[in-house]
Formats: sequence, C-alpha cells, structure tokens
Amino acid sequence: MEKKERVKKNEPGTSEKVNAAIINVSTVFFRDIVMIDKDSGLISVLNMQTEDVGNVLEKYNGKLLSVTRTGISAMFQESCDDALKCAITICQEAGLEERKALFQGLSIGIDYGMICVGTVGYKGLEMPLVMSETMDTATFLSQTAQKYNSRILVTSDVASRLAGFQTKYNSRRLGKIFHTGPGTSEDIYDVYDGDLADTKYSKMRSRLFFETGVDLFLKGSYLEARSYFIELLKYDRNDAAAKQYVFKCDSCIAGTAEEVDKKYLELR
Repeated sequence: MEKKERVKKNEPGTSEKVNAAIINVSTVFFRDIVMIDKDSGLISVLNMQTEDVGNVLEKYNGKLLSVTRTGISAMFQESCDDALKCAITICQEAGLEERKALFQGLSIGIDYGMICVGTVGYKGLEMPLVMSETMDTATFLSQTAQKYNSRILVTSDVASRLAGFQTKYNSRRLGKIFHTGPGTSEDIYDVYDGDLADTKYSKMRSRLFFETGVDLFLKGSYLEARSYFIELLKYDRNDAAAKQYVFKCDSCIAGTAEEVDKKYLELR
C-alpha cells in the first residue's frame, strides 16, 4: 500500500507543499555565462562542486533540490540550524588549498518558507519541479552576497528560528530588503563565520559601529549615520556594505534618493 501511494505521489501533475530552510550555493562558474562558450569542461566543474556540496548536505540532513544556472539549491526540513551550519562548513572547506580554484567567488543565501515540490511530464518523460518564493529569495541573496563582500546572507525568517542566533554565530545586521512581489520587507544578516579570516575579524571589530550606522540610517538620521560609516571605512577600506551606505546617505542628504532607497538596502 505504501509503495502504491509513493508511486502515485510521483505521477506527473502531483505536488506537495512543505516548509523548509532553503540554501542556494553559487560560485563564479554559475554566474559567468561567457565561460560556457570558453570552457568545454564547465559541466565537469559544476559536477565536482555539486559532489562536494552534496557530501556536506548529507552530514546536516539536507536534500538536494536542483542544480541550475543560478546555483545549487537544497532544503532542510528539520532545522534552520542545520542549514546555517552546512553553509558555514561549505565555506570553510572551500578555503582548503585544493578547493580554492573550484569554489571561486563562493556565496550562499538562506531563507525559510514554503516550497512546492512536484513532478511534470510528457509522453513518458518525467521531471521534478520545485517552485518557491523562498528559493527565489535564497538565490537573490547568494547573488547579492558578492556585492557586499559576504559569503553567507540569511533572512530574519531564518535568524528568528535559530536559538541564540546573536551569540552562537558571528553576524551583523546588514539592513532591510524589500520584496516587491508580495510587498513585504525583512532584515538580512551577514553571517561572517564563513568569511576568510581577515574579513571575519575585521567585521567582528567593526560590528557595533556598523549596526549603529544602520540603525541611524533606518531612523532617517542620514548625516549621523554617514559619519559612522565614514569612520568605519578609515580602518576597513574594503567594507563594501559601509561604502554602499555612504552613497545612500549622500543621495538622501542631497534629496535625490527615491523613497525606497531611504529605507531598504536591497529591492528584490
């Protein structure tokens, strides 16, 4: 009976909705479409990346969902904690000498929400299909992470489901993201436990200054917020998020900023 039910579930046109943490793992090999024409061995490289990521997924009870041009997507039904630990481990192992070339430009996005898993088919050909706003957000974050010199970005939906998030992990509140589709917003966090050592310690030292600047920006105190980010950049010129906030503060002070730019770091 169980076998028959399982077969029925996998028939084309059937689907199942589940709540889960979703991670999207991306590298330069996914983002640079030009490489498809230049490097005939690209698929082999992506396969090696998928194998390495898959090995870590198994350790943390993750399930591979898809491999597309946007990266490697996986789900964690049991625990957001497992999802974040998995992401950190992937970053740490990518720092090993033998994996540095394979995981160039590594970035990971994590979100939590509902996903729809189903099967579609035609004339005997059956294909798995996964659709979700959550997957789209995780993908967006993995692509956005590079912009802020980050390796792991997570939403507040994920952070709120992690007991002791602020003390258990090294992170900073990066700012707010606005989801234009549903018209909702939430905080996003830069979890720098997955960063290279120099970057991690730099963010640890400047976290309080940075988050104070973010709070002031969100309150509309742009001049004061700008002074915090400028001071931060004096001892960390590579803080891309601080630079972005300086530009935003400048446009807000000058009166040229759009309303959404006065509140949100990113629009999706």
